[in-house]
Amino acid sequence: MQKKPQLLVVASRGLAELVRSLLPEYAPRFDVRLLDKPLEEALSEASELQRSGLLDVLLAAGQTGMRLREALATPLVQIKVGGDDIMHALVRARHLSGKVAIVTRQDIGDEFDEVRPLLKLEVLQFKYRSDDEAHSLFQQLREQGVEVVIGSAQVAHMAEQEGLAGVLIYSERSLRQAFEDAWELARVARIEEAKRERIGNLLHSLAEGVLAVDMAGRIQTLNPAMERLLGVSVDWAVNQPIKQLAPELSLDSVLASGISALEQVQQVAGRTLVVNRMPIFEQGQQTGAVLTFQEASNIQRADRKLRYQSRASQFLARYRFDDILGESPAIADCRRLAQVFARTDSTVLISGESGTGKELFAQAIHNTSRRADGPFVAINCASFPETLLESELFGYEEGAFTGGRKGGKPGLIEAAHTGTLFLDEIGEMPVSLQTRLLRVLQEREVLRLGSTEPTPVSVRVIAATHRNLHALTESGEFRADLYYRLNILNLRLPPLRERQADIKPLVLACANRVVSQLSRTLDLHGFWQDCGIFLQKYHWPGNVRELENVIERLLVFNAEIGNLDQSCIAIMAPELFSSRQPEIPVLALADALAASKGNLGQAASLLGISRTTLWRRMKSTEGGKTGVIT
Repeated sequence: MQKKPQLLVVASRGLAELVRSLLPEYAPRFDVRLLDKPLEEALSEASELQRSGLLDVLLAAGQTGMRLREALATPLVQIKVGGDDIMHALVRARHLSGKVAIVTRQDIGDEFDEVRPLLKLEVLQFKYRSDDEAHSLFQQLREQGVEVVIGSAQVAHMAEQEGLAGVLIYSERSLRQAFEDAWELARVARIEEAKRERIGNLLHSLAEGVLAVDMAGRIQTLNPAMERLLGVSVDWAVNQPIKQLAPELSLDSVLASGISALEQVQQVAGRTLVVNRMPIFEQGQQTGAVLTFQEASNIQRADRKLRYQSRASQFLARYRFDDILGESPAIADCRRLAQVFARTDSTVLISGESGTGKELFAQAIHNTSRRADGPFVAINCASFPETLLESELFGYEEGAFTGGRKGGKPGLIEAAHTGTLFLDEIGEMPVSLQTRLLRVLQEREVLRLGSTEPTPVSVRVIAATHRNLHALTESGEFRADLYYRLNILNLRLPPLRERQADIKPLVLACANRVVSQLSRTLDLHGFWQDCGIFLQKYHWPGNVRELENVIERLLVFNAEIGNLDQSCIAIMAPELFSSRQPEIPVLALADALAASKGNLGQAASLLGISRTTLWRRMKSTEGGKTGVIT
């Protein structure tokens, strides 16, 4: 059960008696303490209650309330004098005498002016500044025939000391209103305290250091992480100027400008921190600034963790057999054979020149296999040094080597469990690792570095190479037993020069992708008319990958200048005009003749050869039946 608000009422004499009369009414809502003591004693006791956390709200009147408000931080409700209070006090005073004076330390002119027209007796009103002045005033009033004085409990007491009747100016109504105000103040204060406690708990739990200052740069709050950085306690640091405590963390620039300064790298207490400084605004007004910091090393660790965790989302195969373009016999045969391989779980060795699409076929095989729902983990064996490749493939236990991750790390072979492991450029794998890979293929288990217990794995291996593995086994650069273990199902991908019929569909498909990225509308038919002859006669040592690069280069140029002529193509793609070219394909001859409308000289110019060479090559192709020659 939530504790009742702790209410302290400081009152004396008549006001204290009035408070006591109302205490039973408010006891269910408050834990009330009444101090009926001289002001200095009451102030000392109230200060002790505040330090002990046993004080939520203060209630007092007149000068006593003003002194308490100045001395203590606890919220205070001042008992106010209203028109009703004055009327009730006058009624009580009238029963005692016809000559009445109201004596107060604060001005009550407005309240008194409201009731003055209703009075049928002479009422004098006076203010005093000190007790001595009040005693002197009472003597004068007595000499003038005034018999009753209305005022605070202190005024009533001093009047009685001078032989006058004293009447308390406060009524039950004003005191009840003060209690109600105190209840509302306590309720709001508790809401704010709960909010501060929640914020405090949040700040306390943050690994990030947090510190807030007011507009004078004095610390208002800081969390444990900031305490540790500064080497201070929160109790000591509050209200200390931050620029004196830690000048390098000064917030003066943000306090002056109201503009945030984010992600600043600073050296503080020998530590590298990433610091953010931001203004604090309340109801549209800047009230301070906040500084937060993170250890740069923590950010780096988080970055590494995110990168590692994001790899799980990268273990996906995007391509399917439908993505493999081309209908030439060479590529159609490869596609049919790969679809057969996809129905098995056997190891596949894909060979072919660089850029022929080895990973494309590997992904398509995976996505058509029974392992399609599992991960597709690809690693290029040529892109890592031997020591790193070993830890990436096989993983390691904690303490296996200096700099290893706490708790160790699973390798990519384990990451491929239930799916497919694609080992690109397998011919570049060091011989020492080939032995360990052979064991994985034979035993279907992986042994992490530094571990003595193997981990069972179920993976389908697809390896790829552009090298002649059989020749490498004869030279001792590749283990023969691993070669025979990999070479169960063999898929050789043809180079692009062996599939001339596929160049045009590949060009157009690539061009469509590039155009969509450029957000432009281009005439792809016209592009083919401009470039097709040169694209088809080139021998493409880089195969489809090189084709895609050249197409993108030409299209970017085409988007700016419009149609391409031979000189522009030569500038943007000089490799297409290399002198070391194989025989010009029949399709290229035909396209050149068609483009030149049978003009032999123009056709030879388009092909970059002499008229004589063109004539000789035409004669060697189907008796020269390639078009009308003029």
